[in-house]
Amino acid sequence: MTKGLWRLVSGAEKCPGTDAEAIEKWELRAEKAAGALYLNVTKEQRIHLDGIIDDPVKIWEKLAIVHISKKPGTRFNAYDDFFSIRKKEDESLQSLMTRIDEGMHQIQNLRPTGFSLSELDDELTCMAMIRALPDQYAHFTSSLLFLGRILDKTQLRDAFLAEEVNRRRRAEVDSALHSSSTTANSTHRRHFSY
Repeated sequence: MTKGLWRLVSGAEKCPGTDAEAIEKWELRAEKAAGALYLNVTKEQRIHLDGIIDDPVKIWEKLAIVHISKKPGTRFNAYDDFFSIRKKEDESLQSLMTRIDEGMHQIQNLRPTGFSLSELDDELTCMAMIRALPDQYAHFTSSLLFLGRILDKTQLRDAFLAEEVNRRRRAEVDSALHSSSTTANSTHRRHFSY
């Protein structure tokens, strides 16, 4: 039933021009593709397909929007998983290569349209900056990973500098509070002589 439908779903195969018989065949295949997609989506997820259930290309695009977050944090996790792949003890080299190919395919699917090598270079630099931070920066780093569609080095450097200023300021305030509470406790002590 689904053989040969991917080209249609992916948008590579367009509806033929004016030949009525070719159009009819294409529409039948489009209906099969849309039906197959719709039937494989859970009832809870079908709400996303309202108004497009007869268009397999739009269904596929909508499912990608809903289920594939193309944010830097998602790509960062995919890169982390990718570079963590290790051969399992009983695994064949062929199986290892397949897992590596699948990991790269996942990374490619998470890239926004038009993602360039220059953007990749910047994003990898940003990822190295984030990954270099110790555990006490966990809240800061998790907020950075969801900034936008692309990690911007300038924006990230500004965030790093702001975080450093905030941490220094908090340390100064904490130190001042500690000093004032120590001073207050020592001046309010009563000395009793027995």
